[in-house]
Order: sequence, then C-alpha cells, then structure tokens
Amino acid sequence: MEKRMRVAFIGNSHMAYWPLEVFFPQWECMNYGLPGEGLDYVASFSEDVSDCKVVIQFGTNDLYRLNYDNMQAYAQDYVEAVKAIHAKEKYLFCIFPRNDYRGSVSVNRFIASLNAEIKSRLKDTDIVYLDVFSRLLSDNGCLNPDYTVDDLHLNGAGYRILAECLMQHVALVDSKDL
Repeated sequence: MEKRMRVAFIGNSHMAYWPLEVFFPQWECMNYGLPGEGLDYVASFSEDVSDCKVVIQFGTNDLYRLNYDNMQAYAQDYVEAVKAIHAKEKYLFCIFPRNDYRGSVSVNRFIASLNAEIKSRLKDTDIVYLDVFSRLLSDNGCLNPDYTVDDLHLNGAGYRILAECLMQHVALVDSKDL
C-alpha cells in the first residue's frame, strides 16, 4: 500500500476553514490554521512538520497595522517566519484580496504591493510562491463575490482555485524528483 503524502496547512482562517478532506482526499492533511492569526503565529509556530509538505497563507489579520512606510520591514519578517518552518517543501500562498468598503479597492492595491514585496524577497529560496491574487479579483478590483461568503472568507469556488493552483505546483515539484 502506497503511503499517503503528508501535508500541513498553516495560517489564518483561510487555512482553518478550508475543507481539506473534500479537496485532497488522497493526502494526509493536518490543519494548523487558526482564525484571527497572522505573523506572530507563524513566527512562533513550533509543531514538527519536518516530514511534511507545508502550505502557508496568512497576512490578512496583520493589515490593520501596516502601511507603505512599514511594508518592507513586515515583508522581511514575513519571509523569515516562513523560512524558519522546517518542512520537506514549502508552498506559500499570496495574501488574498478582501472587500472592506463597497466599491473601495485601496486595500487590494496595498495587498498587491505587499505581495510583490514578499515575492521579491523569496528569490533564492526553495519556497514555491502561489499567486492567486488576480484570479480571486473581479473586474472592478474587489474580491470576486462568486468566491466569497462574506467579502473576506472563501467559499467552495474560491477554495477550488486554491486547490487547483496547489495541486498543479505540487505535481510540478514532484515531477522534478523523477
């Protein structure tokens, strides 16, 4: 009998609420997502996931304390926290768009800039960056209402986008091992 791939999911409510058994029945999934958490949680993460592939997503809950002046320092701490997690492979989802005020896209413009800063700091690492930001946006720059239950958290269609992206990249990494 073939051993199932072990995958740990770490982060905030986007990870916590993902019905992993529905999207990844072939994997042994451990869900370490905690609603309301952010950088501090990931930076202090201490579970032993060294024998797992790890999927990480966080940042939404830290936005309230961020601005363009402290974005670079936050991005540096963000990447360092992800790098500190010991795992077979690491997959990092971008920070997802959200809808704060009807029609306002300023928060998503900021998130896009923050994601670009984080991505630039991942060069020369073995972390696979999963950028689904634009796929989750509607034409008007807001989180697409077809992918959310409350303008922040994803629904099944939103999670399907994440699952497809993740499975595509896991397959690419696995094929390199052959």
